Amino acid sequence: RRELPDGGARPNAAQFKQLVVTALRELHGEVGAALPVDVLTYEEKTLSAILRVISSGLVKLWSALTLLGFYQNRRCAFRVLQTSPFLLALSGNSRELVVD
Repeated sequence: RRELPDGGARPNAAQFKQLVVTALRELHGEVGAALPVDVLTYEEKTLSAILRVISSGLVKLWSALTLLGFYQNRRCAFRVLQTSPFLLALSGNSRELVVD
C-alpha cells in the first residue's frame, strides 16, 4: 500500500506500474527494471495493490519500494502488508479472522 502523507496526486494503474518500474530502476539499475512485476489489482481510492513477482525478485522489489521516498516531488512511502507464495492466501487476513 502506498501512503501520501501530504495528499497529492493519486496515480492510476498505469502510473502506479510505472512508479514500481522506476523504483526498481533507481535502486537496482536496468537489471532491476527488467524484473517481471505484474500489478494484479490496484485500488486508486486506497492506493492498495497486489503485485506478483517471481520469488527470486521479492527482495529487490521490496527494497526498491521501501526505499522510494518521493513521488512527483512529494513525500510518499510504501507499506508491505502481506507476502505469500500463494495468491489465495492474499484473499483474506488471518489476523482479522473471528473465531466463534
